[in-house]
Amino acid sequence: MKMRFLGKTCLIVLSLLPAVSTQGGWRVVGSDQPVIAEPGDDVILPCHISPRVSAVDMEVRWFRDAFEKPVHLYRSRKNILGTQDSDYRGRTALSPLALQTGDISLHLRNLQPSDRGVYTCLADDGSQYDEGQTEVIVAALGTQPSISMVSTQGEQTRLVCRSEGWDPEPEVIWRDRDGNDVTSLSNTTLLRVSQGLRIVSSYIKIKQQSNVFSCLVRSKIPKPDWESKLHISSDFFPGVSGWMVAFFLTLALSIGAIPLLVIQWRKMDAMERQFEPMVSVKREVLKSEWKWILSTAGQYSSLLSSGTDLDSSSDCAAN
Repeated sequence: MKMRFLGKTCLIVLSLLPAVSTQGGWRVVGSDQPVIAEPGDDVILPCHISPRVSAVDMEVRWFRDAFEKPVHLYRSRKNILGTQDSDYRGRTALSPLALQTGDISLHLRNLQPSDRGVYTCLADDGSQYDEGQTEVIVAALGTQPSISMVSTQGEQTRLVCRSEGWDPEPEVIWRDRDGNDVTSLSNTTLLRVSQGLRIVSSYIKIKQQSNVFSCLVRSKIPKPDWESKLHISSDFFPGVSGWMVAFFLTLALSIGAIPLLVIQWRKMDAMERQFEPMVSVKREVLKSEWKWILSTAGQYSSLLSSGTDLDSSSDCAAN
């Protein structure tokens, strides 16, 4: 009897465990990818509660190294600013609407180089708490690389390329004088210095000192190219036939030629008015000469018709 009772009790307890775990079990999830931005940017540090439950009545704390010196603290439905780290004062915020869905992401304005590091987000409902983490990387461009030649006795000559002040880790590319990528022949090392910045040092062995090499150190964070495009479907416009295109093209050319024709007509009219007196004088001279020719022709024709000798008539006319 006792064994049966214990068996039934165990079954009842096991059957109730899933219900108990789903009723109040939740966890805090940070970001598995770092937040990478440049100084001066406004960023969001992702963090949420899973499954999605309201965090309005919870305590939400963001901190870096010191728990008691929070980057941002939310408690009793209000932001607590008295204990906030002075470096973040006026630059952090939580979204009230997002809290209702369990989104406890931190809004961080005006990113500073000193903001780089790992941030912890913690949620506490009074009966349980959990925390997640998000890393912030503030991109920093290092110094212009310097190349030096190192030659030691018994070793092959090396070209050493060095640059400092990078975050995150930069990319080093070696090229020869023909522009060929010879990075595979190089050896690169990284050193981390204060404030999370890195020093990169890379060397390549050379056989001839007359050869020319170039060293390029660049950030691995690509700069986005913003471009706006507007695609208009051909169905948006009605079809246009070929003869309509030719008609409108001819019409446009004709309208454009009208001012030129008017200007040319005015020039020709002015020239005609300028030479009109000379033309009228020549016209009168031609009329008088024509009359003389006609009168002379009439006299000769009358003489011919009367049979009179032209020579005798001429002599008579001479006497």
